[in-house]
Amino acid sequence: MLVENVNIASPFNKKFASGSSFDELEFLEHQDIRITNGLIESITPTSGGPKESRWVIPAFSDPHTHVVFCGTRENEIDLKKTLGYEGVLKSGGGIYRTIKATTECDEDILYQESRERVLSMMRNGTAVFESKTGYGGDAETEEKMLKVMERIEKDLKMRMKKTLLAHVIPKGMSEASYLRTFMEMTEEFRKRIDFVDVFVDEGAFSPPFAKEAIQHANSLGVPGRIHLNELRNLDGVKLFKGLDIRSYDHMIETREDEIDMIESTITVLPFTAISLRKGVSIFSKMKSRGKVLAMGSDISPNTYITSFPLAIALGRQLFPFTIENLINMSTINSSHSLSLSDKTGSIHPGKEANIIVLKDHFNRLGYTFGEDPIERVIVNGRDIRSTSETALRH
Repeated sequence: MLVENVNIASPFNKKFASGSSFDELEFLEHQDIRITNGLIESITPTSGGPKESRWVIPAFSDPHTHVVFCGTRENEIDLKKTLGYEGVLKSGGGIYRTIKATTECDEDILYQESRERVLSMMRNGTAVFESKTGYGGDAETEEKMLKVMERIEKDLKMRMKKTLLAHVIPKGMSEASYLRTFMEMTEEFRKRIDFVDVFVDEGAFSPPFAKEAIQHANSLGVPGRIHLNELRNLDGVKLFKGLDIRSYDHMIETREDEIDMIESTITVLPFTAISLRKGVSIFSKMKSRGKVLAMGSDISPNTYITSFPLAIALGRQLFPFTIENLINMSTINSSHSLSLSDKTGSIHPGKEANIIVLKDHFNRLGYTFGEDPIERVIVNGRDIRSTSETALRH
């Protein structure tokens, strides 16, 4: 495949962008990108051809998704206006409702519903996914979710990093008893997962639970990720120092004195913060301290978003980030948090051919709402938008 006469806006070919590089992109105008066997073989100046060139950026890496689930929760949008997120959860809705739906649904139904969401996300420019379990309180349902992730990854020929998530305490169990269950699942699935994750917050798990769960996973060679400081600050950051945690996610309620304790990537989830009506000024301080900032969609039944360009638009309009910041966050830095920045996240020879061809200048991302900014999406050298639905299904 040859992508001819394009202008490239890409992160630099580094592990991640922070400090001065976080505000910058590398530009090459009027270039041909040659793709062979799913990899970028070469980037060379265009010889001849039309004067006008389309802009291209790397396809997105989404480092935080709950894309595998059954059922929806649209009625809770209005319920949250009176009960709040925690109130819905305490009443047996929210995550508990999705656990019930996902536990009860057939594996093939779970596969079909989840696959359609992944396809929609791919057509909207996402090439690499992280996907969490956590909608099953038992090993059987968690394994069903893992099987679906494995099927989707194989069938759609894309990368999906798999995370075993401790989401909420199953009904009828104590935190201590579920810790034993979660550790057992980590041992059982350790060769099939890339990370473990714990939702640390009111109504979910405590910081000591997360510390023990991630320590145990680390002892088995499995790195951690963590949902933290989303609804409340439970003073957990200092407890996790020294653990192998690849990403601290949400972090809306982080205190300024905690920022320098964070030793890895911080993943910002714009749609979730907005849906919770939270202030986001802390991210400006994280940016000024040179932290490695990534961005994810947080697609779930609570935040049902399959368009990464929409997440970028929300981030650009309402968060303290420039378009250069947001492209770095959603490509190279997100890839870094998934231990993949040597393979994807920028447009350079030798990397996977994950590329978005835009209809207009990259600076218009996040400027127009409700319009599709993408002309082509290339994932591992395949043109996703021009590929027929029949071909994607087989």
